[in-house]
Amino acid sequence: MRTRLSILAVLALASLAAAPVAGASAVVIVAEDGGFPAAAVRTVRSLTATELRARGVEVRDDPRFQEAVTLDQETLAILTEAGVSRLFVLRLGRLEQKVLITLEELAPPAAAPFAVTHAASSLDEADVVVPRLVRAVLDREPFEKGARMQTLTAQESAPLRTRPGEGLFIIGLGLTPLGGSLGWSYEARSWRLGVLAQGADEGASFFGIDGAWLPFEGNVSPYLGAGLGVVGADSDDDSAALGTKLEAGVEFFRLHRVRLMAGASAIIPFETLRGVDDVSWGLHLRCGF
Repeated sequence: MRTRLSILAVLALASLAAAPVAGASAVVIVAEDGGFPAAAVRTVRSLTATELRARGVEVRDDPRFQEAVTLDQETLAILTEAGVSRLFVLRLGRLEQKVLITLEELAPPAAAPFAVTHAASSLDEADVVVPRLVRAVLDREPFEKGARMQTLTAQESAPLRTRPGEGLFIIGLGLTPLGGSLGWSYEARSWRLGVLAQGADEGASFFGIDGAWLPFEGNVSPYLGAGLGVVGADSDDDSAALGTKLEAGVEFFRLHRVRLMAGASAIIPFETLRGVDDVSWGLHLRCGF
């Protein structure tokens, strides 16, 4: 605790002293290497520095800090002389088969120190974990908030069992008018395509190809959908015609094995059908698994 306070005090004074000096910058230091090869440690540090630069942080490459170092008085003196205003500390630790990757910012301007840790399955996940650690530290947010379908780590995806694309059986309940739906879809990161049968006690039915665009890759995303198929009438003459289905809604639990979709749809026949409106509106809840 005393060492940490000393570091904060020295860096705070260094920040004040370096404020009027042009080129005051940040430095990334590896404080713990976890016993990994030096080349791997340098690579992880380079990934961290590159991601910080991408987020607008001026990171200085000092050959004295390429390898793991100890945060002692000598290191602090070097940082002070160099006019460093922000210090990012990277720690690599081992926990049985997991790798604990920690990124900490000490004495940042006008903010309290902040640290984020994630247990990766191996050091190979550093290219996924490090950008999310940088985002979490700079934005002062939990590591989990940066989860996206393409950036889930092995630890996060193990209970969720998600993939960039997967097949889903669809079963739904029509709320207005009362009815139901049944189908199958293949869902990827930003789109969904499949076959859907939708019917109701009053109004039009639809059977055909159904697709949707999902703009967000997080756990919740709105979607816009369209379908092309056969529109049927709720009557005894079994009249039908080619038509379309337009839909908008929200999909929940995208990172889980079971999805929930809530939305509104409009079924539009291309021909006039007896007993069917030009546009048949509906509200529905669907479950995909």
